[in-house]
Amino acid sequence: MSPPTDSGARPRRILVIANETAAARGVVDEVRYRAGTGEGAEVVVVAPALASSRLQHWLDSDSERRQAEANQRLDESLRALRAAGMDARGELGDQDPIQALDDALRVFDADEIVISTHPPARSNWLEKQIVRKARERYSVPVTHVVVDLVHESTHKDEDGTLRRPMVAPERRLRVFHASAYDEALAIQTSGFRDRPAPGSDGTGVWVSDRPPADAAGDAWVVFAVDVPEQVAQDYERGTGPEGRRFLLPAELLNRNGPPIAEGDWSE
Repeated sequence: MSPPTDSGARPRRILVIANETAAARGVVDEVRYRAGTGEGAEVVVVAPALASSRLQHWLDSDSERRQAEANQRLDESLRALRAAGMDARGELGDQDPIQALDDALRVFDADEIVISTHPPARSNWLEKQIVRKARERYSVPVTHVVVDLVHESTHKDEDGTLRRPMVAPERRLRVFHASAYDEALAIQTSGFRDRPAPGSDGTGVWVSDRPPADAAGDAWVVFAVDVPEQVAQDYERGTGPEGRRFLLPAELLNRNGPPIAEGDWSE
């Protein structure tokens, strides 16, 4: 998409939605590019605050943590945009990115939308086809920015800003565990607990790399935890209907938690 060449009277209005990538240099560069040559572009950044969950009504402490993290990312994004010379303000939005965009567009008449995500292999938003849905839903142009935070190189820009160093990425594996509601309450309160594993030696917590198909009803809660894939491989116990199965130590899951319930909208 070409940069705008707006010669009209009013400044460009750009709506940005991002989660973990909100303060990335790639987002700042793209928004500055989208603002074109005109001065005084207005930028509004929306940071979805919470993860959607059937357990949200009792996950108060987790909700507060997610909101604090979203506020921090939003502040970092606004500082970066303002340092680049743009008039930027922001707000926390709904956990559903499309709903967050709907809410923002009711009060901000944007000329275009910028959606920032992780690369496809790591992006929940791309898996949920958020970019495609936005392009089908809104009449204004939608620009998709892919930001790989891990591989941003280290150097100082002309203004002296130090870029993020390149580090070897740690591969993460999302694993799933289905629990009855009472057990889910105990997991949220005290964490996972090792239990004897029927049909296998040792103790641990059975998880799989795909959500259990038979746990889709309201009587079950499906938790997800991202663990280091290299570590998890040592505990792999074959495959089943839900894909690869692992008998992971509870300590490993708790160390990489807290667990999130399926339906998470975090990017």
